[in-house]
Amino acid sequence: MPERLPPRPVQLLRTALAMSWSMLSLVVFIPLALLALPLDRRQRVHDVCSILWARGILALVGARLVVRGAEHVSRDERYVIVANHQSLLDAMAVVAALQPLTPIRMVARRGAFRIPIMGWGMRLFGHISVDPRSMRASLPGLQQAQQGVARRWSTVFFPEGTRSADGKMRPFHNSAFHIAARARVRVLPVTLSGSFELYPRHLHVVARSGEIHVIIHPPMGPLEQTHDAAVAASAACHQLIEAALPSARQEVPLQAQA
Repeated sequence: MPERLPPRPVQLLRTALAMSWSMLSLVVFIPLALLALPLDRRQRVHDVCSILWARGILALVGARLVVRGAEHVSRDERYVIVANHQSLLDAMAVVAALQPLTPIRMVARRGAFRIPIMGWGMRLFGHISVDPRSMRASLPGLQQAQQGVARRWSTVFFPEGTRSADGKMRPFHNSAFHIAARARVRVLPVTLSGSFELYPRHLHVVARSGEIHVIIHPPMGPLEQTHDAAVAASAACHQLIEAALPSARQEVPLQAQA
């Protein structure tokens, strides 16, 4: 683990500004999206507000987003989006990169829904609460995710279950792949890199400014509705995402396995 050095004033300032924007902007965005709901059943106002919210946080911490593979996303198709998890900035990077391409909702730990203002907005607009420690407690959220991706929007999973402690990928849980099979939608693998260096798990402030790369791979599937198919897809997706990380010995081309 890298040595913990005292944060510089600019790091503290960037973190404080980003946290302030994260909360204060939602005081405006959530009521605005709620007021629009009677005439906005597809929640497009929410989607635009979420993009502004995410891009504001990334800009304030000094993160520059680099997106590759946007051509693999069809606006008329819904996906189970599967991404690796390096940092607290990952959710913002996924929203900023993918929300303009397909309407998305996030699968997040139950604790995120207890955060004042942000958690309330997540519940109101269809984001999904799960408890990685308990499959039984997570079942209602997973059922909601399956219904949502089949009918309304793409759903984002971080199947490692938690942020990486050292930048390396952890094993995947298989729930996202079972849901994709049952909902008869394809899996969209996404590689995130750079966010760990900007905001690693062991720090409480951003470490530095820099680039976050979002690589959108071609969709996989549709999957057969069997346990073995879900496990195989999980392993293949993990390998594809991991191979595109800078630490991999060779880069995976974007015309990849369907």
